This record gives sequence, structure tokens and C-alpha cells, in this order.
Amino acid sequence: MYWQLIEQAEKYLKSLNTGDNMAEQLKRLLAGLMASGEANADAACRRLKLSRRTLQRRLKAERTSFQEVLQEVRADLAVRYLSDARLKSLEVAMLLGYSNFSSFTTAFKSWYDLPPAKYRERFLRIADF
Repeated sequence: MYWQLIEQAEKYLKSLNTGDNMAEQLKRLLAGLMASGEANADAACRRLKLSRRTLQRRLKAERTSFQEVLQEVRADLAVRYLSDARLKSLEVAMLLGYSNFSSFTTAFKSWYDLPPAKYRERFLRIADF
């Protein structure tokens, strides 16, 4: 299963724009850190070799924040992971850094206006055609 997750994360990384702005760099980094459970500001700053304050300033200059970028990555990876019928919804929640399924469901609804189970049901039904 680990290799499947790495494959999904790599697909996501390839889909990202290769722009040089800080938000795009952070997205690529967080997608990789997500698989190891280290998708947090401290780990990102260490990898980027930046202080937390410098990262905040650069993201603010791009009119975003660490939390906003993290949520974008989670939203994108959530649909990718849910598209894989081999992964259970609870596993997807844990992979994305949520401590419980309820928090993941709430976040997913805020992004896509439907719960993850309904999304998966629709996606898998469409994929069967």
C-alpha cells in the first residue's frame, strides 16, 4: 500500500505547475511530506531551509498562508486517494493528517459540497462505465 500512496503523490506532484513561487514549492513539498506524516510547518521550513517567519512573509506576499496551501494539497490528494477503491475512507483521512474521520468528512464537505462516501460512490460508478 505504501508504494500505491507514493505513486498517487508522485502523480499529484507532476500535475502541479512547476512555477517558482513559494506556494507551488510548498505544495510539492507537502505532497511528499504527507505520505510520511510530516506535513507541518516545522518540517516544511526545515526542508525549505527557511525560518517559519520567512515562510510566512513569502506566502503572505503571494496572498496565501501555510494553512491555505496545506488545505489545497489535502483537497487534491483526497480526491486522488478516494478514487482508489483499495483505500478505505478512514485510511485516506489518516494519510491526509486528520486525527479522526469526522474531521476529514467536515473538511471534504467544505471543499466539494458532499461527503467523501458520496464522492467515492459517484466516482466509482462513473469509472465503471
